[in-house]
Amino acid sequence: TQRPAKPPPRTAMSSSDDARRAIEARCLAALGRREYSRAELAAKLGEFPAEDVAAVLETLAERGWQSDARFAESYLRGHRGYGRLKMRHELEARGIRGELLRETLDSADWFAAAREVYQKKYSAPATTPQERAKRQRFMAQRGFSYEEIQQAMTATQDEA
Repeated sequence: TQRPAKPPPRTAMSSSDDARRAIEARCLAALGRREYSRAELAAKLGEFPAEDVAAVLETLAERGWQSDARFAESYLRGHRGYGRLKMRHELEARGIRGELLRETLDSADWFAAAREVYQKKYSAPATTPQERAKRQRFMAQRGFSYEEIQQAMTATQDEA
């Protein structure tokens, strides 16, 4: 009986190269399911060396495979029932800050979103001050501003 041939000797590769390949594979698997912010991916890769994670994330961004702008837009689209205040908090928690955060939030029509949420939840105008306060609290918990809530409630009364 013959023994199987030995595999060819591996070329000398640093453990850093192996780590980077593993990091890239994990990032691509995650990005294949949904968009992730750079900060979210970095948090998922905590067991790898920070300099390797940073290098791989930079490469992915250069190739256009990971984009914080695309993530922010996608996140905003996926969470349409919430207001500007809630979305600001959520995006900041996911590492989106500064100019990108402001541009993303400015691109949405928060008054229309408030009207849509209010009309979906409540079909008739509030009849008592207690009911009105309850509805305002609901909308505030969703992250809408006072002006957006008032406009949504007024629009519903006008249509009734």
